[in-house]
Amino acid sequence: MGFDEPKTIGDHRISALLGEGGQGVVYLGESPGRAPVAIKVLHARLAADPEVRRRFLREAEVAASVAAFCTARVLGTGMLGDRPYIVSEYVPGPSLDALVKRDGPRSGSGLERLAVSTLTALASIHQAGIVHRDFKPGNVILGPEGPVVIDFGIARALDHMTSHAHVAGTPAYMSPEQLTDQAVSAASDMFAWAGTMVFAATGHTPFRGAAVPAVLHAILSAEPDVSGVPEPLRSLVAACLSKDPNARPRAAHLLRDLTGQTPSGGPTIIERRPARRGRGRWPALAAVAVAAALAVTAGVLYVPRLTAAEQPVAKGFDLASFPRVDVDDRFAEDTSGRYAAYQPHSGEAVPAIKAGQGTYAATGTTPYFGLVAGPGALPPSGAAVSVLTAGAFAGSGQFEDSLFVGWVKNGESYVTAWYNHTRKESGLEVRVDGAFVSTPGSSPLTLKPGDRFALQLSGDRITSYAESGGTWRRLGTAAIGDVLGTPQARQQYRYGFGLRGSTGTIGIARTEGRSAQE
Repeated sequence: MGFDEPKTIGDHRISALLGEGGQGVVYLGESPGRAPVAIKVLHARLAADPEVRRRFLREAEVAASVAAFCTARVLGTGMLGDRPYIVSEYVPGPSLDALVKRDGPRSGSGLERLAVSTLTALASIHQAGIVHRDFKPGNVILGPEGPVVIDFGIARALDHMTSHAHVAGTPAYMSPEQLTDQAVSAASDMFAWAGTMVFAATGHTPFRGAAVPAVLHAILSAEPDVSGVPEPLRSLVAACLSKDPNARPRAAHLLRDLTGQTPSGGPTIIERRPARRGRGRWPALAAVAVAAALAVTAGVLYVPRLTAAEQPVAKGFDLASFPRVDVDDRFAEDTSGRYAAYQPHSGEAVPAIKAGQGTYAATGTTPYFGLVAGPGALPPSGAAVSVLTAGAFAGSGQFEDSLFVGWVKNGESYVTAWYNHTRKESGLEVRVDGAFVSTPGSSPLTLKPGDRFALQLSGDRITSYAESGGTWRRLGTAAIGDVLGTPQARQQYRYGFGLRGSTGTIGIARTEGRSAQE
């Protein structure tokens, strides 16, 4: 290693060398309280560079921002001479890479638990606004309480994504955009997750070659080899190995597809969907593996997923039952100055907004997401409904072509229903101080320009509706606890809506905010 192994690092006694990587050396230590810890020390040859030292310590900040159940908990940092170190929880157990090489591929319930646990970890990592950038079998430790993800050494915050300037990562699990000049996003981690699952199930990577250049060429131009991966995992893995990052599903969506549950600390939702030919689910995980992986503590709600023809007519839903008009805007002239615009997710740009001629439209040439809060506040009590009339959709066929309606406090806190025109789906999204509240899965829906889309608040429950041809249909409902449960909380939220697209222009023709005060 080029230096004598230390006997102590800070207040920790060193007992063994765990390993050495490109960034540093990892030791097994013992804390003053006798608890085992892992201590990662930056290589001496790198320590002279202040930028390298800064990036090394930033790994601790990144790991600390992720939910503790999916990664080794950071306990502290320090300096060993001029070399920084990070102290973290020690997770005993082999890496997935070592286990497969020693014992062979995973199968059956072991593979299922691995897929669910690692997806849960990635969903939490991405929710924290982080892209790992080096997800691979060697960075998945199979500890006694389940898999954990380690080594955030080249992770980047979503708001600091840059185009490709240098290759960082492990070649066999790198996404095409990491090898080209495309922006690196959470979709890159999904590509790496899929490659990791192929390795776990088969013992080989999806893109193979005799040398690194051949592997990189295969990633960019060849079809992945997913033979040997069982269904339903194979279909999901194949989708994540798409060359187009916009076509890859998100970790939270895959988790829902595999188990019917969504990752959150709140109530866990299990969808009941119609059986799909050629694609099964893993229902046993809902009670066993997911309960452990998601660390859920609340009850379980069962929500039916219906076809469009089965969606219930919203009997009794009548805007006239909300007599107070808080917002009524047809955008007849430029009213953009009356609205507060927020950027919910820093990985997407703020769209260019134009109001007037009866519509409110957002335009972008790259992925964008903007929430807009109107002048009308949610009243301190009583039922309320927020309604928008759909304008033009981008119609680009790209992943996002979406509308949002509900109530907005700021970019970190909003209560909304969403409609994705590309996927023809609708769902609920509730975020409070940057953390998502668990909501049911999506429902099928098709909206046309001129159709209306609404979210109703009644007590602690929100319910979404859509109107087409004069008929309202109920879409989905969820209990949101005390998010809007007090007059003080409610009056911080304004009637709002959002526009989210991969590219192109999306418009809204009208918004309404109505209430029925108690």
